[in-house]
Amino acid sequence: MIISVRKIGAGIRFTILFTVLTLFFYYALSLVNEWVMPFDPYREPSGQAVKAFQPEHSIDTWVTPRDRLRLYYWYGE
Repeated sequence: MIISVRKIGAGIRFTILFTVLTLFFYYALSLVNEWVMPFDPYREPSGQAVKAFQPEHSIDTWVTPRDRLRLYYWYGE
């Protein structure tokens, strides 16, 4: 069996180049993600917008976990 130093060198170069480019694209995409994401997605809306979900004013405060499980199985959700 003949071991070629050129093939080993080419394999190592390919592996290093692949790793460097993968890390570059990962960090580039994470920068784009930070740029696109809003600063605070849970802030109060401005203008005439209405916040549709308010967890502190829940209607189902009287429902026990047992009743919720029973309804879950009853409706088949």
